[in-house]
Amino acid sequence: MTAVYLCPVCGYDQLQEPPYGEDGTASYEICPSCGVEFGHDDDECSIEELRQNWLQQGAKWWSQSTPSPQDWEPHEQLKKAGILET
Repeated sequence: MTAVYLCPVCGYDQLQEPPYGEDGTASYEICPSCGVEFGHDDDECSIEELRQNWLQQGAKWWSQSTPSPQDWEPHEQLKKAGILET
């Protein structure tokens, strides 16, 4: 079974690489849910700021090549990840 990782911005739980290595180095992977590129978008904004921006812009599925999971709901994704209070 292949390991998958959690996006700290939106809670998407199918990233192919950890967003940051043990030494803090970014993966440069782009989250298909929120569109954050680790090591680029987070250079000038905190994870919390990126999350607020995504939510304020409607929390839409970002990727056009990776489809959203069936019945995808961004707020439920955040709750499931423990990022948003229930």
